[in-house]
Amino acid sequence: MMDRVKGCVNEKCVAHKKKTTYKESDDYCSKCGDKLSYVCKECYKPLEDTSEKYCVRCLGKRQDRNDKVMKVGGSIGGALLTAGTVVLTYGKDIAKIVSKLKK
Repeated sequence: MMDRVKGCVNEKCVAHKKKTTYKESDDYCSKCGDKLSYVCKECYKPLEDTSEKYCVRCLGKRQDRNDKVMKVGGSIGGALLTAGTVVLTYGKDIAKIVSKLKK
């Protein structure tokens, strides 16, 4: 899994226009020869904090998506827990009714 990525920040360069990413070990663009900079893995903007993988905006979007997933997952989990409680509470009664219906 790749961590941080580098990209060419020369706006006239083909690698910049195609949003080509380079390994951390690469120092210069293979197309124009300019020095590479760390860029956001999602939007390709140059990073101010080179220890991060994403810019502030993309990191916020990712966290919002994760929060929504966790919220939906929690709601589903709560519903399943409620359904499980109902089955445990009334399971024997339901089984009796079902067995009578089969006859």
